[in-house]
Amino acid sequence: MFGFVFGTACLAGLFYTLRRGRWHHRRGGPGRWSWRGRMRWLFERLDTSPGQEKVLVQAADELTEAFEKMRDELSATRAAIARSLRGESFDAAALRELDAKHDELIDNLRKTLRAALSKTHEALDPKQRRELADLLEHGWGHGYRHYGYGGGCGGWRSARSC
Repeated sequence: MFGFVFGTACLAGLFYTLRRGRWHHRRGGPGRWSWRGRMRWLFERLDTSPGQEKVLVQAADELTEAFEKMRDELSATRAAIARSLRGESFDAAALRELDAKHDELIDNLRKTLRAALSKTHEALDPKQRRELADLLEHGWGHGYRHYGYGGGCGGWRSARSC
């Protein structure tokens, strides 16, 4: 009887572990600094409402799709470069086709970025926009003071940290 209970508990633990994704350390997987983890941290940092979070996640998803389209083109890019080098003479026509594809993808990425930033700007209030702009300009760790450094009580530079 003990073996049956122990086996059931092990099976339940395995399902829990697999569902949470603890065995796989892939980009964008679960964890504090995954894509979703960073978004959660950003939402807490900006003190966003659920409606604002929905807009920001939608904008981030649109940008991710545009980047994925560019990433999908990487193997075709390598193949075209290899074709241009493989022949008896250099094949510039293959690279011109590649340039046209890249120009189209980059133009799409620029349009998506402008639309995402516009949505983000409309969704956030001035204080949140200022904070997000500082984070983008200086990086994720900007404004963080450790104990003993910078004379603060630690945490971010906002009044909430003291």
